[in-house]
Amino acid sequence: MACVARHGIDGSTLERIAEVAGVGRPLLRHYLGNRDEMVDKLMNHVVTKFEHMTDDLVSWLPMTGRWDVLMDWLFDRRIHSSANAAVFQALIAASERYPDIRKPLTIFVHDFERTLAVELAAEFPDATEEQCRTVAGGVLSIYFNVYAMMPLSPGKDWIARQRQAADQLVASLPRESA
Repeated sequence: MACVARHGIDGSTLERIAEVAGVGRPLLRHYLGNRDEMVDKLMNHVVTKFEHMTDDLVSWLPMTGRWDVLMDWLFDRRIHSSANAAVFQALIAASERYPDIRKPLTIFVHDFERTLAVELAAEFPDATEEQCRTVAGGVLSIYFNVYAMMPLSPGKDWIARQRQAADQLVASLPRESA
């Protein structure tokens, strides 16, 4: 992951990965296989890691005020790694050349969106399922955009505006009737 975060998929040669890992190229080749196998193993590792992070987050949320805590987590730069974002972006970009990784990446994104929609539905019981899914998709898009921009160091004010945009989108959902 460190090598791909720094050099991208194409720049992550077996030599570079072996150097970063501190192992010999033949040993690395034995465990990673060819480039296609390496990309597939990286994708599986990343998706599994992100699924565990999502599961941990949901289990960590408090019983009340879950959505506010979730939004704080999504937009807290200190929690997220630019390297993780770079690896995820590299995998998405590589999915044109490695079509076998498209489906698992897409499933992860849809599952994460569904998780957000479930949390929104609990917070906004008068909202329809479609409204919750639409807003979840918008929040997720803003979230992904924020972390795609991190290498540019856009600043705290910019991140705060993105959070505000996500909050305004969420505020469009109907609150519980009195």
